This record gives sequence, structure tokens and C-alpha cells, in this order.
Amino acid sequence: MKNELKKLWFKTKSKLSQLQGDDPLMIAPYLSYANENEIIIRGRVLENEGIVVKEEDGKWENFVNSLKRMESDEASNVKVTIEYDGTLYHCQTNEEGFFKITIPRGRINRPSEKIQWIEARLSLAHELSSQGKPISATVEITVLAQQTKYAILTDIDDTILESHVNSFLKLRLLYETFLKNVHTRLAFENVGSVLQKITQNEDKQQIHPIFYLSHSPWNLYELLLQFLNKNEIPKGPFFLRDFGYKRGREKFEYENHKALAIEHLMNFYSDLPFILIGDATQHDADVYADAFRKFPNRILKIIIRATEKSSKNKHVRDVIAANPTAPIYLIQHSDEILTLTKDIR
Repeated sequence: MKNELKKLWFKTKSKLSQLQGDDPLMIAPYLSYANENEIIIRGRVLENEGIVVKEEDGKWENFVNSLKRMESDEASNVKVTIEYDGTLYHCQTNEEGFFKITIPRGRINRPSEKIQWIEARLSLAHELSSQGKPISATVEITVLAQQTKYAILTDIDDTILESHVNSFLKLRLLYETFLKNVHTRLAFENVGSVLQKITQNEDKQQIHPIFYLSHSPWNLYELLLQFLNKNEIPKGPFFLRDFGYKRGREKFEYENHKALAIEHLMNFYSDLPFILIGDATQHDADVYADAFRKFPNRILKIIIRATEKSSKNKHVRDVIAANPTAPIYLIQHSDEILTLTKDIR
């Protein structure tokens, strides 16, 4: 595996010129979210690398596409216009091309019987495409249902997507990330149907929102979104990280990414309880236990998927023992989630 990665890297170095050039800009809208009063809209402006993923792609094509994702060229200080509910709002991208704006939800799209996905239009004020047309995109925003009783926040890597974070020198993780694509990466057994059941009512309408939390970079956003769709996993906003050199506040936010995302969602949906789902490969149990201590009446279940490493599973059991009032459970299979949440669904 290590030799395969080396071979592909040297092959790529001789063809780097093919990946360079002045690509037109594009808006990458991220699935966004709303509470009763506000909408948070997020996205990124960057050069369009023209990545096309095909089911028959081999390791070389996957590696080139992965390199393109990681070597994305961001557009800083670009003005983004948001059109929503007949009103225009404006914001600017930061040095990494990201933008985020909070706008009033307005009078339209009041809660319905199921989760809604409403839209806003995004455009760049002073940029044109290679065809001389305005650059624009549509962002989708999730809106809670009248029947919403709780939300789900789940980790991605080794929770719903087999990533092998704990592999030796992370070689298996690199192999999965760089040499596979959405068609060849694997979801855990039944995880799609399980997440559907805990987000839907008896009529199979989605009434509970789901959010995805990961240490993965935003560069993998589109791949992860396609992965959800291919494996029939419910759609929901992502909370990923921006890689690169960090210091000061940025370093703190980078290192405490999961804890800060949980706290943000708890405050944004101030009356909504959460189910937290993670795995034993990293520190999900610790982060979730800390969240329970901060929000003891808001966290209904903490469900941790076991890993092959017994030392990691033992650590989760130690966390459970140290937090006897916290509803933390260590599971082996996705179907156990249904049993654990039966009393709250």
C-alpha cells in the first residue's frame, strides 16, 4: 500500500502542470440551517478544478481528483451577494475563501409537517464565468418541522464511513482518502436505513434534522455529500475543518472543532435536545461527555461505535464509568442505535 502511494505521487509530480492554470471561479455552497428567527448561510469561493468522478475511475484518476481537492485555490476578499425573501444581503470571503452570514428568517416558510429544504440564491458581484455570465449558485437551508422533537449530531469517519483512522501511520486512512472515490468507499452495515429511521416519523417523512461532524477538511465536502446520497443516508449540514497553519484563536478553534460545533448547535437550537453519535477511534466519548456536563438536560443519548482496538474500547468504558449519569453506550453494530433510541422516537 505504501509503495502504491509512492508510485502514484511520483507519477503525479511529472504531470503537475496539467493541474495548473487559471480556472474560473465557482461558488461552493454548503448545506445551511435555520432556527425560528435566523438563517446561517455558509460556503466557499474557489477556482473551479473541473473534478468529474466516474464509477469506473481507478486509483490514478482518484488520486488526481483527490490532489485537485486538496490543492484548491481559494478566492479571498470576494464579495458574495445573497438573495432571500426578496432582500439582498452581502458578505465577503476571508483569506481562505470561506464566507458565512446570518440573516433574518423572515415571514416565509413557517414550520411544516416535515423537514423543509428552502433555498437562497448566491452570486458574485464582480466576477464572470469563462462564458462571460454571472457566477451564481443555490444554497439549500434546512428548516425544522412542527413535529421535530430532537436532532442528531453524528461523526463521519469510522462512524458511518469506513476510514481506518487508527491504521498504522494512517496508511489505510490515506489509501481510503486518496485512492478511492464515492463509488468505492464503504458505509457501515445498515447505517443508512438506521439513520433514516431515527430521523423519520411513521409515515417516513423526515422530521428530525441531522448534522455531520468531522475532522476532515472542507476540501472533501462534495465527496462526503455524494457519499450520503449514494448510500441513502439522510442529508444534513456538515461541520468540517479548514486545514493549514493555525495560531491564536484559529489554533484553538481548530483543536476544539467538535466541542465548539456542539456548543454552537446547542445555543442555536436552544430548546432542542440532541442524540450524539460517534466512534471509539478518536476522542468522541470524551468530547460528548464534556458536552453532557455542560448541557445535561439537552443530550438524550451518546452512542459510540466500538473499534477493533481493545485499548480504544476500554477508554470508552472508562469514560462511561467516570460519568455514571451520562447516557453513554458502546455499540458494535448500527442496528443497536434503533434499540437505544426506541424510548425517545
